[in-house]
Amino acid sequence: MPTHERQSGRTAFAPIDFRTRFPALDGIRALAIVGVFAEHYGGGSHGGLVLNAINTVRGRGWLGVDLFFVLSGFLITGILYDTLGDSRYFQRFFARRSLRIFPVYYAVFVLLLLLTPWLHYQWRPGHALFLVYLGNFLGNYNFDYYTIFTGVRDGLRIHPGLRVDIGHFWSLCVEEQFYFLWPVAVFLLRTRRRILAAAFTLCAVAFALRCVVVTHAAAPLAEQWIVRTLPFRMDALLAGAVLALLLRGPNADKVQRGCKAAFLLGAAATLSIFWLSPDYDSPWLLTIGYTVIALACAGLIGSTLRLGGPAFRLFHLRPLRVLGKYSYGFYIYHLLFRSEWIALLVYLQHKTHSLAVSGVIALSLNFALTFAVSKLSYDLFESKILRFKRGFEYDAEVRTHRHAFRTE
Repeated sequence: MPTHERQSGRTAFAPIDFRTRFPALDGIRALAIVGVFAEHYGGGSHGGLVLNAINTVRGRGWLGVDLFFVLSGFLITGILYDTLGDSRYFQRFFARRSLRIFPVYYAVFVLLLLLTPWLHYQWRPGHALFLVYLGNFLGNYNFDYYTIFTGVRDGLRIHPGLRVDIGHFWSLCVEEQFYFLWPVAVFLLRTRRRILAAAFTLCAVAFALRCVVVTHAAAPLAEQWIVRTLPFRMDALLAGAVLALLLRGPNADKVQRGCKAAFLLGAAATLSIFWLSPDYDSPWLLTIGYTVIALACAGLIGSTLRLGGPAFRLFHLRPLRVLGKYSYGFYIYHLLFRSEWIALLVYLQHKTHSLAVSGVIALSLNFALTFAVSKLSYDLFESKILRFKRGFEYDAEVRTHRHAFRTE
C-alpha cells in the first residue's frame, strides 16, 4: 500500500509496495461487483420517483466491468514494469496469472461437463473457443454461444431453468487477451516513456476504431462489437496502465493529487452523456463515452491510494474489503444460473403479490448464496492453488523479500 513522506511541509506520494495487497483496492473491486450484480439482477424497480431513480442507477451497473478493466491494467502494468529485469520475466508472470485466473474458470467448464449426462447440455464446437479465451468473438457474432442450453425431449427442453449463461465471460476473454499481448509490448519497449507513449497511442487507436464503426455500422451492430472486443476496449485497460506508469515517474505526487480532479471530470462527462444520450447504443457513449469512463475509473483508483483520503476511508471499510477479496469468483459464478433466479423472483412475486418484496427476498438470497459459494471456492480451492505462486517468485522478491519498484 502507498506510504507518505513529508517534503517542504506537505505530504508527498511515495512509492507503492506492490508486494503487499492493496486493502482499499479490494473495496474498489467490491464496488465493481455490486454494480455488475445490480445490473444483471436488479431490474423491475419501476414506479414512483425513488424506484425509477434506483432503476436508472442500477441500469448503469455495467460500469463495474470498466472499473475492473482499469484496475487490471493498473495492477498488471505495475507488476510488468517493476519486474522487467527479472531473469524469467515471461515464465513467472504467466505462471502467476494462470494460477490466479485459470482454476476457477476451467473448473466451471469441468463441472458443466460432469453435469451433461444428466442435464444433456448442448455443447457446440464454438464453445471450445471460450477455453482459449476467444469466445467473445464468436459470441458477438451469434449471442446463442453465450448460453449453454439443456437438451430437448419430446419437443420440450429438459430443465430449461438450468441452462447456463456465460455471456459475462466476454470480459474475461478481453482481459486474458490483454494479458497475453501487453507483457510482450512492455518487454520490448522497456522504458517508462516508451511504454507510456505506446499506451497513449493505443488509446487513441481504440477511440478512432470506435468512431469508424459507429459511423459505418448500424447502432445495434456497433454496440455488439465495440463493447465486447479488445481492439475497441483496450483504452480502459491502458488507462490503468498509464496511471501505474505515471505513479512511477518524477511527478508521481502531482499525478496522485490530480486523480481527484480526473475522477470528477470523468464522472461529470459520463453523467452528461447518460443524461443527454441515455440509449445503450448511443454514439456518444460508444465513442467518447468509454474514454471518459476510463478517466473517471483511473481517477477513482488513484484517489484511493492516498492513505486517509475520503476514497481510501470509504473503500477501506471492512465489508467492502471482504467482498472484494472474493470478487473474482463472485463474478464468474453470479450469472451462471440466472434463469433459476429469475424463476424464483417470479414465484415469490406470485406468492407475495409485491414486486418490491419479492425482489428484496430473491436478490438478498441470490447475493448471499453467491458470496457464500465464492468464499468457499476461494478458501477451499483457489487459495490452495495460489500457494504454488511461491515456486514462481520474482528475483527481487527472493533477494529483498519485496517487489522492486522502479522510477525514472
